[in-house]
Amino acid sequence: MSVIKDLGEYILREATLEDIQVLVRHRRLMFMEAIGARDEKALDSMDRAYERYVRRALPAGNFKAWLIQTKDGEVASGGGISIYEQPPRPQDDTLRYIYIHSVYTEPEHRRRGLARVILETILEWGRSNGFKTLTLHAVDASRHLYESMGFKPTTEMRMFL
Repeated sequence: MSVIKDLGEYILREATLEDIQVLVRHRRLMFMEAIGARDEKALDSMDRAYERYVRRALPAGNFKAWLIQTKDGEVASGGGISIYEQPPRPQDDTLRYIYIHSVYTEPEHRRRGLARVILETILEWGRSNGFKTLTLHAVDASRHLYESMGFKPTTEMRMFL
């Protein structure tokens, strides 16, 4: 285990393929809480697809995640990023972008600043690796945290086919 930072009661570390089940579980719980997702069949399908994605993208360097765990190994919080290419914008000609996703904190560990630590880690990693643009989708419960860290609403729209 590669500890990035000792947080006193907690430890921050990078996720590995050995953490895949907790990463999948956090993503599922995030959607259940954030949008009220309850369709077990759809959630199970998402879990399988996300596991395949992480197994492929983590070793390829297109996905990273960080976890915060207690000193005795219980994962309390985590969040991931996907690195992708997109056409340049006036503010960013790097073609490389970060999408932040699957930020989740276990209920018994909330209100301790753990999600903020995950986000600060992602921002620092992005800066140190030359990224300029980070995006995410915020639900009302997390919007204040993201805005307090400098994220701004955009004009993105979406359609599912």
